[in-house]
Amino acid sequence: MSPHPLVLLTTEGTYPLVPGGVTSWAQELLERLSARFIVFALWGPRRIPKIPPLPRNVEEVVVVQLFLQENPPLTMVRQPLLLEKLELFFGFLEGDIASFGEGLYGLAKAAGRTSSPSSVFLSKEADEILQRRFASILGRTPVLAERLLILGQLRGMLANLLRIPPAADIAHTTVNGLGAIPAWLASRHYQIPLVLTEHGVYLRERYFALFALNLPPALSLFFSLFFKTLARLMYQEASLCTSVSEFNRYWQVELGARPEKTLVIPNGIDPARFPPAPQRLEDPPTAVWVGRIDPLKDLLTLVQAFAVARRNLPHARLRLFGPVPQGNEAYVREVSKKIGELGLEKTVTLEGPISPVYRAYHAGWVTVLSSVSEGFPYVVLESLAVGRPVVGTRTGAVSEVIADSGRVVPPSNPEALGEALAELLSDPELCLELGALGRERVIRKYTLENMVASYQKVYDMLIRGVRTASAGEPT
Repeated sequence: MSPHPLVLLTTEGTYPLVPGGVTSWAQELLERLSARFIVFALWGPRRIPKIPPLPRNVEEVVVVQLFLQENPPLTMVRQPLLLEKLELFFGFLEGDIASFGEGLYGLAKAAGRTSSPSSVFLSKEADEILQRRFASILGRTPVLAERLLILGQLRGMLANLLRIPPAADIAHTTVNGLGAIPAWLASRHYQIPLVLTEHGVYLRERYFALFALNLPPALSLFFSLFFKTLARLMYQEASLCTSVSEFNRYWQVELGARPEKTLVIPNGIDPARFPPAPQRLEDPPTAVWVGRIDPLKDLLTLVQAFAVARRNLPHARLRLFGPVPQGNEAYVREVSKKIGELGLEKTVTLEGPISPVYRAYHAGWVTVLSSVSEGFPYVVLESLAVGRPVVGTRTGAVSEVIADSGRVVPPSNPEALGEALAELLSDPELCLELGALGRERVIRKYTLENMVASYQKVYDMLIRGVRTASAGEPT
């Protein structure tokens, strides 16, 4: 085994294809860890973005696109092995994690010996299995339209995933759910350690997404059961589950991870990249928001909250910095419409990305985070690092990081968020005081050096365990 282990790093919709918190985290790790990497990146059916220059220790990037194949009519599939594994796979409907795992792995292995497992999901036999297995859970036999939609969605999600990935020494997934499947398959096939890192609570975010899609009840039930069992399988079989906060670790344990196999490794930044903001706050009182424009960031609540803050601060401003990811164009139009409805066109501005990002934090008195779901947002660390306090929602690690360096309010509560913003925007001395506490806290606890050292220890520990086991010594 090489002194620098080969790591299969799996991502979903993030590194190295789009910017964001997980991408920043991955880039920093890959540049600094003593390891070699194969990056296995899941992407949707849209055009693959141009991949930027990568660290020299990235040996290969494999982009796996989902939902690309055309949906053929139902066909007959006379492949007993595939059908046997598909029957096991549907064990997730009864919460049978072991059966589900056997089926998932079996379909992937069969893909190497037979035709693609893609066709089996739209076969007459698959339809019969679905009718039989789902009827008792649903309380009725699912109708043809429901069955076709379910099987087509399964095929779109899994057809290109069910392959055994390249061999590696460690499998490391940056997300639970679909993005974890390739890492789990590699771990099981090559008998290598599996590290599961969560930046948010994947299952919670899947439930949010399913709710937003407003699917027919049968489809919502089916895919809720699928994602729940998939998440629990990964928690149970990971060699180590790392998370960015105690909040996330709590949910990992609740969903099946063994407490002794969980570890909190907070995100970190390099304070040298975030010079202190000016110690004089110029009028008008300004709140800034930084991030990607996305429904999970709940900018509609933020805009409403700012209208609340302006009741006593009519001259205050809100500046929104960040890109609009492909597919979120309708959401940014909705945000702009809300700004107009509340008569805030002259005081709330959508300004796009800004570089370097610390300029955004320097432009405000306070940074605001209105998300309904977060893992460990870099926005909070970066704002505190320059000495600007944060008003954030109580989700993920936000409360843990802000601590006494700002204000924390419930998510989706415009009144509470607006009042907290008004408190800070009306008191420049308080902003500077809280900001100073925040910068000291980041330097003491949340540095990039600490984060990288923790992951290097994880890799070293797992590789030592593999070598010890290979030598036949007790572990």
